Amino acid sequence: MIPMPALLTALSDLTRWRMLAAIVEAGPLQVVELSQRLNVPATNISKHITVLRRAGIVTNDRPKLYGIAPEYQVPGQPALDFGVCLLRLDRLPAT
Repeated sequence: MIPMPALLTALSDLTRWRMLAAIVEAGPLQVVELSQRLNVPATNISKHITVLRRAGIVTNDRPKLYGIAPEYQVPGQPALDFGVCLLRLDRLPAT
């Protein structure tokens, strides 16, 4: 389980939520693909990926391809289960 401070830091930015939602919806994505989908510069995406990777939420089992760590996936739902909270990615606020 992710320590609470690391989880809260990782989830404290709406762009990271949007990135997680895109990965849950499409499966593993490259930084460039996330950048295009979210209309956010690739340099910003890379910085956010680093935060999510350090927290253990996102993995890159294949080079340059980022996916959700299996232990947090909820099969068949656009959500992540962190044990202490369930993050519903289908209810993100409009940007």
